[in-house]
Amino acid sequence: MPTLDDIKSALARHEPRSQPFRAVPEQAAVAMILAGEEDALRLCMIRRAEREGDPWSGHYAFPGGRAQPEDPHARAVAERETGEEVGLRLEDRHLLGALSEMPIRLGGRDTGMRLSTFVYHLGRALPPFTPNNEVAAAYWVPLSHLWDAGNATHLDLHRSGARMVYPAIQYLDYVIWGLTFRVLTLFSDILDRPLPHLEEIPGLGR
Repeated sequence: MPTLDDIKSALARHEPRSQPFRAVPEQAAVAMILAGEEDALRLCMIRRAEREGDPWSGHYAFPGGRAQPEDPHARAVAERETGEEVGLRLEDRHLLGALSEMPIRLGGRDTGMRLSTFVYHLGRALPPFTPNNEVAAAYWVPLSHLWDAGNATHLDLHRSGARMVYPAIQYLDYVIWGLTFRVLTLFSDILDRPLPHLEEIPGLGR
C-alpha cells in the first residue's frame, strides 16, 4: 500500500495534462482527500443520494461536482463542492497535487464533460463529515482496501442488448466502479502501483 511519502513523491514527478478551464457545467472537478497516519491512510469517499434522472445516482464517488460561473479555476470547483457536500475545508497547505484531466464517459460514450482531480492530505486526524442532501453517506475508506485483491469484483450490465463488464472494488454492500474506478486507476498508475482488479474480470485476466 502506498504511504504518504510515496504519494507526495509520485505527484511531485507527475505533470498533469488539462485543457484551459471554463466555468461551464461541462467542467467538473473532484477532491481525493486523504487523512490518517502515513502508513495507514484513509480516503474520503461518498455514496451519492438516489436521485431520479441522475446517471450517477447512488454511486460511490469523491466529493465534487460541476463548475459554477463564480469558480475561478478547476481546483476551486473541487474545494467548493467538498465544503458543500461533506463539510470539509480544503486549504493550500493540504494540497498534494493534481491528476491529469479526463473525459467523462457514460455507458462507454463521451458526454462532452471533463473531470479534474486534486489530491489532498488533511493530517493525522479523521475529521467528521457533515453531509448535505446530495450525499447518502460518507466514509473514510482504508487506502489498503483498494489494493487488496480480495476485494476485487466486477459489475455486469446489459445496455441496448449488449453485455458490458466493468472492473470494480467491493466496499460494504456496494461496489466502486465507473468514473470513480477510472480516477483510482489513474492515481494508481501515477504511483506505479497498479490496482489488481483487472485480472478479476472474465476474459480480461493477464
